[in-house]
Amino acid sequence: MTRMRASAAVAGVFLTAAVLLSGCGASGGDSSSSSGAAEPGRADAPGSVQGGAESKTGTDGKAAPGADQPTVTRAIIKTGGLVVEVGNDQVSNQRQKAIGIVNGLRGQVSSEDTNSDDEGRITSANLVLKVPTAAYDSAIEKLSGLGKRTSIHQESTDVTEQVVDVGSRIASQRASLERMRALLAKATSIGEIVSVESELTRREADLEALLAKQKNLALQTELATLSLTLAEKGKAPETEKAEDHGFLSGLRGGWDAFTKTFAALATALGAMLPFLVAIALIGYPIWRLRARFRRAPVPAVATAGPPGPTPPLPKHPDSH
Repeated sequence: MTRMRASAAVAGVFLTAAVLLSGCGASGGDSSSSSGAAEPGRADAPGSVQGGAESKTGTDGKAAPGADQPTVTRAIIKTGGLVVEVGNDQVSNQRQKAIGIVNGLRGQVSSEDTNSDDEGRITSANLVLKVPTAAYDSAIEKLSGLGKRTSIHQESTDVTEQVVDVGSRIASQRASLERMRALLAKATSIGEIVSVESELTRREADLEALLAKQKNLALQTELATLSLTLAEKGKAPETEKAEDHGFLSGLRGGWDAFTKTFAALATALGAMLPFLVAIALIGYPIWRLRARFRRAPVPAVATAGPPGPTPPLPKHPDSH
């Protein structure tokens, strides 16, 4: 009986071991089959998103050249000036043509300054023109055709960072105002209301200043400024030379200062020379006379000595 129980126990152990082994084999097969099935569709797995992101951004987290980048419109302020010589008695006509060219480009005349002779004939005209930035090059080309262009100056300033910064500050300021208005709605005491209203007023003023700056930048970038000078032949103003910097410029400036100082001293000496000559002609003889008088010997003056003994009086013959 005991032998039968031992045999049954051994059989149970073997049976349990067999069941465990079969389970492990099945699980291994299932795992291998599941991994093999998931291999072709790895792109649909959650890890595939990271893999796709790494393909765009790279392993170091930086954007790859093919990744989508935010586009920023460049804000450029363009300014320029040109001088055009025209024929005699043609300044007035060419001025009208210049105004027509600007109006045709949807621009405007910002300011104007004209010079006339005694007969009322316009001899030169200075116009400050505002033209769309997109038509800036076309305006220069057409205005240069009014006569002989003697000089031109162009300058471009990139204010993209300023435009973006002002836009960001405006958005932040508006959000701040919304929070202050919410606080004002929740204020209960008079002190809280006064404090919140004061801060709200200050922030509204800051917002108005930012909006004015944004508008000014928008006008400067949308409209280019162009200065046009129309003058008769031979009467065009001379253009200022560009400021130079460096050793040669400093040496030139020092030499100019030295020559100007020397010229000023020479001029002062030349102005004083006649007075110096007159003073010398009058003062030298006087100085010589004074020196001669100082060298002349002074005669000695006899001084009386102390009184000596009184001599005896002569005796009279009759006296004893």
